[in-house]
Amino acid sequence: MDHIRVSKVEQMRLVRSGNNTEYMGTLHLTTHHMIFSAGDLELWIPYPMIHSAVLVRPPRRDSDDNIQAVYTEEQALEGSIRIRCHHFLFVTLRCTDIRRLYDVFATVKHLACVGSLEQLYAFDYRPDTADDAKAVEYDAHAEFRRMGVGVAGGVGQHWRVSEINREFQLCATYPPVVAAPARISDTTLTYAARYRSKARLPVLSYLHPNGVSMTRSSQPMVGLKQARSVQDEKLVEAIVATSEPTGMVPRFRNERNNIIIDARPTTNAV
Repeated sequence: MDHIRVSKVEQMRLVRSGNNTEYMGTLHLTTHHMIFSAGDLELWIPYPMIHSAVLVRPPRRDSDDNIQAVYTEEQALEGSIRIRCHHFLFVTLRCTDIRRLYDVFATVKHLACVGSLEQLYAFDYRPDTADDAKAVEYDAHAEFRRMGVGVAGGVGQHWRVSEINREFQLCATYPPVVAAPARISDTTLTYAARYRSKARLPVLSYLHPNGVSMTRSSQPMVGLKQARSVQDEKLVEAIVATSEPTGMVPRFRNERNNIIIDARPTTNAV
């Protein structure tokens, strides 16, 4: 709170990138957020999301040290704070009170640059009630059901839930419950995992309502001898087929595009 020179500024003007509309409202500066509200518009900007903030000073009119005497309201509007965020949001703030504008910039400058992780909102937040403090327990089975995995007649009818990684015996970095194609047995999954680095075999990450899936895995252990795995190939083929109504791979390759994204550096992939 020591760095907050001003916590509330009335009649602040804001312009967002891609929208020439200038909003006039109230700017609130809290310990972790900058909040601008004007009618139906309420814009929250966490300080860590700010990439840069530039103060544009209005041209000085005389040599008087009194800020309010130097700038009239019209002249003060020539100054601004231009904020660029990491998620490509650009905002410009203007105010008829130039002293308030400087205080806002000083506050944002101090709060946007934290000295340690403990100063971030995630570590500072304290719930008000006991209900808010309840831990949210993740249920993998419920999450897969939400996506439709294993639901007869649905987009996930060709998928199933497997507990092959119970006690993390198959892969130490995968959860105990994974989703795999329904026509692939746990035995096949076990052999396919041996062909993948750290046993990270292809498993379901997300199932879209249109039936298209996103799966993840580690790199195959091809090696210098160009080793192959029949089980791994059958698993990948079954994953491709899950997006088809029949659960079978299309006869013609141009019927559907399937993309494999290799995130490895070129040196590791070659």
